[in-house]
Amino acid sequence: MRTRQSVKVKDQQRGMSLIGMLLVMIMIGLVAVVAMQVFPMYSNYLSVKSTIETVRKESVAQMAVPEIQAAIQKRFDIGYVEVIKAKDIKIRNDRSGKVAELVYNDERELCCMFYITLKVNETIPLQ
Repeated sequence: MRTRQSVKVKDQQRGMSLIGMLLVMIMIGLVAVVAMQVFPMYSNYLSVKSTIETVRKESVAQMAVPEIQAAIQKRFDIGYVEVIKAKDIKIRNDRSGKVAELVYNDERELCCMFYITLKVNETIPLQ
């Protein structure tokens, strides 16, 4: 048997309040703003890595460092990579062969004084 109080409470609870709806919308908006800034940074990083991987498949062993950097820069120009230049990639000889040191920072402003930074410090073997 139900009492009158339990029926009244159940009938009054029908959904989300206006304040709850606004909080959910604010959270969705914040996540969308962060995603819109992070996605291009990650996309540029993947473009840089795929460019270096493409150049690596060529005969890099016989190429000089300026030739390797020129090949990388050509692909950066085609792929609209503006975060880093090929001159900034340090190519050195290692025990196993040539190695590219990829070190750069990509910083974007979220809003006001809040920034998001992608720091890349990676060593990629070219052979």
